Amino acid sequence: MNFYQSAYDLKFFNFTAEQISSEREHLVHNLISKAIENAIQKIETPATSALLGAQKDAVISRVEAATKKNMQSLRLLDKKYFHIPSHVLQVEDFHLEHQPTPLEEEKKNNELEHLKLRFRQNLITLAKVEAEGNHYASVAKIAQEETDIHKQVYKDCKCIKLSMMAEVASLVATMSD
Repeated sequence: MNFYQSAYDLKFFNFTAEQISSEREHLVHNLISKAIENAIQKIETPATSALLGAQKDAVISRVEAATKKNMQSLRLLDKKYFHIPSHVLQVEDFHLEHQPTPLEEEKKNNELEHLKLRFRQNLITLAKVEAEGNHYASVAKIAQEETDIHKQVYKDCKCIKLSMMAEVASLVATMSD
């Protein structure tokens, strides 16, 4: 990783990938040392104390050598993921942002005005549809009342012969002439 990228990462992340990797390796070394010391304390006797103490560093070195390959893979992952990509625009880099030309701004403004006009037209259409819906709802209420009245009349007039009523009505009409 180059110096400028490291400085950039340090400025915005407050750490670099190398620092993260070094910190992890230091923690792994401390964990290995403490684990081996704990193992030595559990198995040591006064007779084996000097021998175990002398071989402690050699065992730590062998364990660290065995983990070195995995630590190298982690270091590569750190380099890959713990940095700010070049395509990310920081606040101080806003001067690099695309500045629209006056023609582009005019085009966007025209499009915005067109969308505002369509919005107003859609609001008007929506209001008309709601008014029609309310009108039909009130007409439906009146029609339902009328249907209920007709049902009541038919129910009450089942015993009256409608053909006789028509004859009476025509007689009354001819008498009045």
